Amino acid sequence: MKAFISKRAACAADRIDAHWRERADDPGIFAREFLEAIERLETTQGGGAPFPTARHPSLKRVLLPKSRCHIYFDVDEARQTIQILHLWDGRRQRPPKL
Repeated sequence: MKAFISKRAACAADRIDAHWRERADDPGIFAREFLEAIERLETTQGGGAPFPTARHPSLKRVLLPKSRCHIYFDVDEARQTIQILHLWDGRRQRPPKL
């Protein structure tokens, strides 16, 4: 499968990465985790936990354990694609509006 990153997800990734680069002991941790997660999603079937919403009934999410961010994505089996819709800091007290 091939992963595609939405504009919204790309903006969130840039913002989160900048935050980690400014404040973390390991500034590249978020970027590495994010790229590793995308690679796993592209090469492993059935990854992620279901997180359905009204607009995205097949939505899933995966946690980046070190940065504690979630990747929200949809899988299109027919097209063999993964659409990454958003990234969200899991330490926030509410999920994103999807």
